[in-house]
Amino acid sequence: MDYHVFDKSEIEQYKAEARAKWGNTKAYQEYEQKQKNGHDFNETASQLMNWFFEIGAFRQLSPADQTVQEKIGALQNFITAHYYTCTNEILRGLGQLYVSDERFRHNIDKAGGEGTAEFVKQAIEIYCADE
Repeated sequence: MDYHVFDKSEIEQYKAEARAKWGNTKAYQEYEQKQKNGHDFNETASQLMNWFFEIGAFRQLSPADQTVQEKIGALQNFITAHYYTCTNEILRGLGQLYVSDERFRHNIDKAGGEGTAEFVKQAIEIYCADE
């Protein structure tokens, strides 16, 4: 599947916002290093949206369902492999961001269906609850 959900004109704005908010963190420095090593933002963004498409297909299940929780674990591993080490604390923050930032909510719901962003947030909260 080809997901071009991120408006290319907004990519630089996303990058500037991330740099301003997290630029001094270890995670952001790790992200920058991965980008220098050839990780393509557009390709990984498309792959990320595919994860939301897959998770969205399970919206009829409980966010606590084992299948959903396995998808959340795989999402966390994907983020670690392509962006930065995604600790449970970071994953929990991402879950909040997915619903609080309308741009993220819109893009995630576009990929996975209406309500996917909220479903992912709930599933992440359950996934990280054991921490």
